[in-house]
Amino acid sequence: MVLDRKRVACPLRVGGEILPQVEEFKYLGVLFTSEGKMEREIDRRIGAASMQLCGRCTGPVVVKKELSRKAKLSI
Repeated sequence: MVLDRKRVACPLRVGGEILPQVEEFKYLGVLFTSEGKMEREIDRRIGAASMQLCGRCTGPVVVKKELSRKAKLSI
């Protein structure tokens, strides 16, 4: 991957084989893009945190027998 705001072709040969150039890749859990911007990584982290938070909040609610199905779905 080449980090540049403009799309740049940079063929790389290893052992006679040309490696494909990618627009993004994940390294140590962090999403890198060829543009060098972090918006997609930030959005990904916010989404992951939201999913975790929703799971923690709704888990205890779902198992309560006192609440109706309609109340659980509205939560």
